[in-house]
Amino acid sequence: MGLRFQRHLSLIPGLRVNLSKTGASLSIGHRGAWYTIGPRGQLASVGLPGTGLSWTEYRRGHPHGHGRPPTAMHRVAFALIVGAILLLVWVMVPQ
Repeated sequence: MGLRFQRHLSLIPGLRVNLSKTGASLSIGHRGAWYTIGPRGQLASVGLPGTGLSWTEYRRGHPHGHGRPPTAMHRVAFALIVGAILLLVWVMVPQ
């Protein structure tokens, strides 16, 4: 086993910067759904909090996929992220 370093810095609720030995990445989401873009590729993760059940899809390479169409998982992750952002904005804006 080698030495491992990992640190997460929250910028605002739902948006964080991840720092590790291999570089930095940006994650957006909330408990149960995260989408991460970093120098080694993209990671979409969806889970049921408290159950231990989750599904993760990893795509190596350029974050935009070099013109390839998005998979169903990416569409689901994008919809969840947009929903989370709208919810965060709704909660943070005074009524």
